[in-house]
Amino acid sequence: MTCNGIEITQATIQATREWFAQNARDCIDAAQSGRIHVNDLSRYVTQQMYRRDGALAGHIDHTLTFIQRALYIQTGVSVPLL
Repeated sequence: MTCNGIEITQATIQATREWFAQNARDCIDAAQSGRIHVNDLSRYVTQQMYRRDGALAGHIDHTLTFIQRALYIQTGVSVPLL
């Protein structure tokens, strides 16, 4: 994958997938601990687990958010989306 003339490595792609998966796990932890409020905890947890699994499976690799995070992980530079 290349973006802005930068070749995103396979290691970066995997690290980015894991970042999104960890983010989903952190959201679950925050909701279960009461640090954030959600209306339907069970549904929220299910949705976040779906997000986590999708991220790890590569289902979001094509999104702008994923590419932005991958570039940041690889270069340390946050590229504006628009």
